[in-house]
Amino acid sequence: MGIVGMFPKAWRTDVVVLRGGGRDAKGNPLPTSEIPVTDCLVGPRATAEPLDRSDVVDSTAALYRDNGFTFLSTDRVRVPEGTRMAGEWSIDGLPGEWPYGVEVGLRRA
Repeated sequence: MGIVGMFPKAWRTDVVVLRGGGRDAKGNPLPTSEIPVTDCLVGPRATAEPLDRSDVVDSTAALYRDNGFTFLSTDRVRVPEGTRMAGEWSIDGLPGEWPYGVEVGLRRA
């Protein structure tokens, strides 16, 4: 059992990973693949206000999942409407791989 499996089922959500297809021989973008990923925990990581005192807030989150899926630093993650932290997120940095699962830093896309 991984770390996410220890939490109640009600806390978990399914997400869609948007993975770019790269570019063809002429440099045109290839279609994005939508990959469903089940049993994830998504929650706030931190909210930091910029030092210049502007009204813009930097939203970040973290996604946790048991082993079995490899997240890439170029992926985007769509959290479905009606769930905690809904919306589209970009992966922030390299995903952390741990013995009991993976931790993925997210930044609001």
